[in-house]
Amino acid sequence: MAPPRKKATVRKENAKQASIFKQAKNVEIQHEAEKEVLLPRLKNEVFYLKKEVEELKENLKSSNKNLLDAQLEIKRLKSENDILIATRKYENDQFSSSLLEKQKEGIDLKCRADQLQKRVDALVEESPSRGKCLKEYSMIKATSTKKDRYERIIKMISSFVGHLNVDAFLYDFLKMADEDEELNFTMKLSPWNCFFIAVKHQLSDGFLKDFKQFTKEHLHIDIFASRQKIEEVKKKFATSKYYTFERQTVMKPSRSGKQVMAETALVKANDVHELLSRRLEVLSRHGRLLFDDGTKDNIVIGVGGDKGSDTTKLVIVLENVDSPNDPHAVLLLGLYTGNDSHSLLKQNFASVFDQLNQLHSVRYFDGSNNVEKAVVMKPLGDCKFVSAMYGHAGQNSKSPCYVCNLAWSTHGSDTASLKNFDFELSGEIRTLSDLKKTGVPLLDVDPLNAGPPGVHTILGICQYYCIDWLIAMAINFDTGSSSPANLKQLKKDLKKLVLETEETTNLVDSLESSLERINDAVTTIQKNCKTTKPKQKNSSHCTSSFCIVGSSKKSSFRDSSIFQCTSCKAAIHDVCAFYITEEQRLVMDQTNAVCLDCRHGMIPSIPDRLSLALEIQKSVNEQLLQAQDILEVADNERLKLEQHLKGSRIQSEVSTRQLLEAALRSIGCDSRIWYQDLTGNQARKFLRHSSIDKVLAVFTSNSRRAPNASEKQKIDLMRSVMLDLATLMSAASNSVKNDDEIEEIERVLERFVGNLREAQPDASVTPKLHLLSSHLIPYLKRYRSWGRVTEQGIESLHAIFNRLNVRFAAVRDPIQKATLIVDRLSHFNLIFDIGSSWFKEE
Repeated sequence: MAPPRKKATVRKENAKQASIFKQAKNVEIQHEAEKEVLLPRLKNEVFYLKKEVEELKENLKSSNKNLLDAQLEIKRLKSENDILIATRKYENDQFSSSLLEKQKEGIDLKCRADQLQKRVDALVEESPSRGKCLKEYSMIKATSTKKDRYERIIKMISSFVGHLNVDAFLYDFLKMADEDEELNFTMKLSPWNCFFIAVKHQLSDGFLKDFKQFTKEHLHIDIFASRQKIEEVKKKFATSKYYTFERQTVMKPSRSGKQVMAETALVKANDVHELLSRRLEVLSRHGRLLFDDGTKDNIVIGVGGDKGSDTTKLVIVLENVDSPNDPHAVLLLGLYTGNDSHSLLKQNFASVFDQLNQLHSVRYFDGSNNVEKAVVMKPLGDCKFVSAMYGHAGQNSKSPCYVCNLAWSTHGSDTASLKNFDFELSGEIRTLSDLKKTGVPLLDVDPLNAGPPGVHTILGICQYYCIDWLIAMAINFDTGSSSPANLKQLKKDLKKLVLETEETTNLVDSLESSLERINDAVTTIQKNCKTTKPKQKNSSHCTSSFCIVGSSKKSSFRDSSIFQCTSCKAAIHDVCAFYITEEQRLVMDQTNAVCLDCRHGMIPSIPDRLSLALEIQKSVNEQLLQAQDILEVADNERLKLEQHLKGSRIQSEVSTRQLLEAALRSIGCDSRIWYQDLTGNQARKFLRHSSIDKVLAVFTSNSRRAPNASEKQKIDLMRSVMLDLATLMSAASNSVKNDDEIEEIERVLERFVGNLREAQPDASVTPKLHLLSSHLIPYLKRYRSWGRVTEQGIESLHAIFNRLNVRFAAVRDPIQKATLIVDRLSHFNLIFDIGSSWFKEE
């Protein structure tokens, strides 16, 4: 019996076969049905196709007939065409040869034109404009457009000179463009611009050489003009030829306080008219010469001077310019070492004052015509200098005022006080004839033309009646007593020590550099003494019989300059002629320098040169040691004095005076005792309304004690005094005053005098207070201005002079140093006259 699983499989197979058979039967039935439907349709289509075949056979017969007719027509036409060809063959043969020749020429021309067109297309593509009409470069504003132009040019240059040669080509291109006289393009400063930079920034020849070398190495260009051309500009505008220079031996205080003999220079103008005429010509040519209600049609000059450090200077301040008190505008007439006393002014400047007294008019060329203008003189300077010019006894005499003969005492038991002396009144006005009866006035101008010194009057009154009063009030708050602080001499000593230390430091630096140069020179000469084989000359050798620079590899000689010997005309290095020190090199530029061979009248041997070099080495070394000792002493004294002054302010608790000084410092008016006297800028800051309130608040809001009724009244009065003094300081300006402004100044002055007398009745009367209260208004009515020409420019000139002293500290000869300073001051004058002064008032 079969297993059940196998029976089930058989059943499934039988069922599957039965299903397939059934499906096949259905398909067969379906095909039979479709056959019965399609067979009649196919028979119908066969009928129509047979009919169409018959029609096509008829059409074929008709087409064959037409084809035969066409072939016959073609044969006829071909026959006619052969006849035409035969007819024209002769003509074609006639032209064929010439036509072939012309075709050959056309082909050649076309090939050539194609080549040229290709070349043109290539050039157009390479050109910056690429064949287009470009906008003018000056009209381009966009940076991207400029950069695109730049890239096109660089690409063209690269294709022209090669990619690796672009940098070299650009350097050469710019250099050639710089040298092309037809172009305005330049990469080099003109000699005038180099002169201006050298004067403004005090650039030395050494710096210029170093900087020129630096730019050549890194930029492949030299932006400065040659040193010789710069010197030519300096000499062209130098005015030392209009001065005389004399040596003087004077007594000067040493650092230890002893009086020692020292050699100095006396400088005097020998042609004042020419100096002034040159200035006026330059000013007029540049449109900077002014004439207004203050000057009328005159040339107005202030004549005066001052002593700064240990040097007294005599100058002219020209009013017919926009900034008369700019120190660069001040014209130097002379200088000497010593006090600004009448006797020394007369002794040293008598010839200069004689020229000034004869200067009634001045002639100059205004650019188109020679003109002549009357000269009006105003005496200038502080009270001491103006008094010295007139031979007046001074501010400690019985009649301290140089304008009038009003008598009062400024010191001692009979000192005039504000409450018992009418200082605002004027005495009898002094005249030039009166002064000549009792003395020798140096300037033939009536004292009435002097007026109050604009700067010193305000600063003196501010210091004595305001600052000193505040200090006294602070001390009174702290101690109950008042004691004036007189530390003027200590301030001067400290200022002098600082200046001397700076000068000596520059001298030491210069001598150290000189010692290094002579040491290297000695080493080079010694090496050449040991060899018998002469060294082959190269481009660095000069024409000296023995060139130290060419025989050495020392870097200390890289700043050596070459000069032309005035005797043999040879081109010689300064070091080869043994011009070693900075002083010798500066003097060499100013004088006719000669080489070593011409100085000795023979060609020194190398051993002889070594001996000379060793002597110079010893001398420079001794000078350096001496300068270092002097520097050490001066610097120690400066430090001790400054520490002493600072130490005197140390206290265990904060006092009213310290609060006062802190308030003054906060407004930029530091009055600590180791500082100098008030400057004009400090006085302006102090006299501001907000500053006055802040300073007086030290007393009105004092935590130690409140002011009593009397003190409060005086504080209120002094507030008004300071505010009126600020108004008067503003009046001392460059402007020309009208009648209304003068009347307002007169009212302010009357109020100032009344309040000051009430606030400080026991204060002494100073000559500056008298000059301001008594002589200011008449002076304003006479000249319409106060402060237009003042001693301010002279005061600022001292600082410039001190800087020049430091700049030329290496020049030991006083005549040469004075010559350099005078020429540099004349350069400052020139730069001011053309409108390029860089001076800014602090």
